[in-house]
Amino acid sequence: MSWNGYFLRNATTGHIFDNHLIQWDSYSSTPNQREEIKAYRDDNTRDLYRITAPGHKTKIEFTTIPHLNLFQKALIQGFFSEGSEDWNQRRVLIEYWNDEDNTYYTSYFYIPDITFSVNHLDEWNNPIYNELEIHLIEY
Repeated sequence: MSWNGYFLRNATTGHIFDNHLIQWDSYSSTPNQREEIKAYRDDNTRDLYRITAPGHKTKIEFTTIPHLNLFQKALIQGFFSEGSEDWNQRRVLIEYWNDEDNTYYTSYFYIPDITFSVNHLDEWNNPIYNELEIHLIEY
């Protein structure tokens, strides 16, 4: 599959995460993380032996732009919570761009709790938020 112009899409609702809300120097993806079932070095040769699990998992992290207004913050929250089969567990079905394979995949991700900090109140007394740190950890 080729690049379709987005990094994240809610696979349940079909909504695409607004790229303009991402602080680009903060976006990082660690696709296809390997998990070692067992790894050891031979006592004599010191050669490394690895038994790697066949399944790979992806981690995505980014920070939003600073000075989010209440509408933008709610838009981000809704992107992840709408269509979630279990929002109590922060379990969301996401289509994501995999930079290692240069294609899109769909998988369930866990979203750890997000900290919201207010930068100031605007002229109408609405909160303006600092950037949000978003982490997606594949199940």
